[in-house]
Amino acid sequence: MPQRAPITRPRAHRQPLARVAQVMPGSPAQAAGMRPGDALRWVNSTVPQDYLDYRFLAAEDQVQLGWVTPQGRVRTARLEKHPDQDLGLVFSSLLFDGTRTCANRCPFCFVHQLPPGLRPSLYVRDDDYRLSFLCGNYVTLTNCSPADLERVVRLRLSPLYVSVHAADPALRARMLGRRQVPDLLGQLRDLAAAGIRVHAQVVLCPGMNDGQVLADTVERLAALYPGVASLVVVPVGLTAHREGLPGIRGVAPAQARATVRWVHARQRELLARLDSRFVYLSDEFYLLAGRPFPPAPAYEGFPQLENGVGMSRQFLNETGRLRPRPGWQPRYRSLTLVTGLAARPLAAALAARLGELGVAAEVLAVENSLFGPPVTVAGLLLGRDLLAALRTQPLGEAVAIPDSCLAEGRFLDDVELAAVAGAAGRPLLAAAGPRQLWRALCGREEVTRA
Repeated sequence: MPQRAPITRPRAHRQPLARVAQVMPGSPAQAAGMRPGDALRWVNSTVPQDYLDYRFLAAEDQVQLGWVTPQGRVRTARLEKHPDQDLGLVFSSLLFDGTRTCANRCPFCFVHQLPPGLRPSLYVRDDDYRLSFLCGNYVTLTNCSPADLERVVRLRLSPLYVSVHAADPALRARMLGRRQVPDLLGQLRDLAAAGIRVHAQVVLCPGMNDGQVLADTVERLAALYPGVASLVVVPVGLTAHREGLPGIRGVAPAQARATVRWVHARQRELLARLDSRFVYLSDEFYLLAGRPFPPAPAYEGFPQLENGVGMSRQFLNETGRLRPRPGWQPRYRSLTLVTGLAARPLAAALAARLGELGVAAEVLAVENSLFGPPVTVAGLLLGRDLLAALRTQPLGEAVAIPDSCLAEGRFLDDVELAAVAGAAGRPLLAAAGPRQLWRALCGREEVTRA
């Protein structure tokens, strides 16, 4: 039970703001009297800079807390608990002292290619090693001091996700828009020696880091395996909003096919040498090339799934595993599957399988009017484009969309899910994949819906 007691207040010139968004019912923090809206100020007389500090400091059997209420009242409590027991606090941000933003000027940065008028958070270019560990965000390590890297090792922040682009320092500096950059390979060697694993990525820009440059990058990073555990090559993403940016070519289908052949050959060599394929291609390469996705074992556990590496294979495998079950009856006889242009083949496979299960499904592939025709991924579908498409197309009894294009019930352009459902005049289901959609159609699982 918490015991009220005077606690020494730590000194801090610029106090990080650890705003509490939620207090879990029955948790030690709730028993101590903490409420949503409070601001955690210290744990065991130390001011936590971020969620990592908080978890480290709270992993004791006796924990002293200090916080400030929305009314400005200072509260303290001393808790006794098991060291592994969570205090039950959910924060509005994982970084109490603010996000470290990117100082690079990459000509292919997607944020630089965003049109005005979107949610402000979309324009934040983070380059924070803490978000790399906590959320899987890719960082360049260009703003990491020796103290930062020492903290990575001390707190065992593994794995990290690092954007490499080129192993050659001079070329990497040019691609990052800087005169010079830290010795990345040296940083990676030090991290590997300390037991920190890294998953790396290369954004392939034709004429810049392809060809022999890519071959050299793969070879240098493979030499650091297993410290560098995997490397993914993704094609550069270009929008229609590149005013004032250097000219960059996208990856054409012919180059995509050549890259697929080259990477598969490289995988065979590396598998024999490292017992790992090590280098992988994002799903976009196979879609651009019109080539089948590798089987699931070829992804070796899908180490960079959130980077779009193997998602399509998992989608197709999940589609193939859909089965009728006793007592499961679809609530709708017909369905419209909405997706982006790139995922049309995947949606077509799902529609065919749903047809075998008694649901007549049609695919509606929607073009992205804001980012332009080159942007075809389903996760960037816009509410306004869906509104236009659903008002003019014949629809099934229900409409399904990928939930990856939503954040808190809103699309990227801030159009609400309810508005799109109203335009459709149909139930709208936002599902994470084939299995969840099938369960939702049969009333076995609730999904985001309107």
